[in-house]
Amino acid sequence: MIALIVLGAIFGTALAADSPLTGAWQLDSGQLGQAGLYLFTPTRYSMMLASTDRPDITDTSKATADELRAMWGPLLANSGTYDVSGDLITIHPLVSKIPIVMKSGATEVYRFHIEGKTLTLRQVKNARGVAVEQAPTFKFVRVE
Repeated sequence: MIALIVLGAIFGTALAADSPLTGAWQLDSGQLGQAGLYLFTPTRYSMMLASTDRPDITDTSKATADELRAMWGPLLANSGTYDVSGDLITIHPLVSKIPIVMKSGATEVYRFHIEGKTLTLRQVKNARGVAVEQAPTFKFVRVE
């Protein structure tokens, strides 16, 4: 009986290679003010999401601190490896815009649902291990 429980736990976590996430997902155009592209290979991912209402700064070496914050603040960028377990994806960032997100051992957890070519994704745990209660839900469309 214990062996069955152990095997169930082992096989309950899907290998990323079997992930339904594999492909390219573009943020749905109905989500005004943002653009995004999430890429999933069998073992790796890349997430890019940005506000479309950021200032256009021609020369960042001459920008003020406020201008730089306005440009870089509303931008999500990280890449790494991932695991899937049921309707949860756990990302293991190797590189990120935010240093704490790419610290050794940091992970983030998202709840996902795929219906046809539509992916919905909502963060449930941040890189500090804190539950995220009121995260927005993002809708993506498979483009590849």
